Amino acid sequence: MRAGMYEAIASNQRRTWLLLIVFVVLLAGLGFLIGELTGLGWPVGLGVTVFALAYVGWAYRWGDRAVLALTRAKPLARPEHRRLWDTVEGLSIAAGIPMPAVFLIEDRAPNAFATGRAPDHAAVTVTRGLLEKLNRLELEGVIAHELAHIRNYDIRVMTLATLLVGVIALLSDLILRGLRFGA
Repeated sequence: MRAGMYEAIASNQRRTWLLLIVFVVLLAGLGFLIGELTGLGWPVGLGVTVFALAYVGWAYRWGDRAVLALTRAKPLARPEHRRLWDTVEGLSIAAGIPMPAVFLIEDRAPNAFATGRAPDHAAVTVTRGLLEKLNRLELEGVIAHELAHIRNYDIRVMTLATLLVGVIALLSDLILRGLRFGA
């Protein structure tokens, strides 16, 4: 591997930690602010901080499975889609990473993504539309792109960012509904 790739991996690992720290600090600050504004005090802030820490731990450990479940991706075995399986396997060997799990989404739109937290704990997901519309070389290009995300640890940052933005959206919706109904 080249020095540039090591720098990209180190940068993505720093970004991951920064993302997690900013998320916990942001939610903790919001929790303490809400506690003060509602007159409930510091226990609200402490509760939100504990929630944020627990959520970050869960998202780090199980975030990839949550993303796969939310997209209704189904795991594939080798005999089901041999062309896809062989492509992922061959390109994984060429990239020097363990073969990721392979998933399929039953959707006509051509799309693919990688998720996980490290090369030894990753998954590549493609849609049915992608398999139907691309020839072998095009499929190899898409899979190679997704494997590059895995090899550079981009998947960790992207998976966590997706889940953290999702929980912020849910919490903001909860707060807005609470304000609307007089809480």
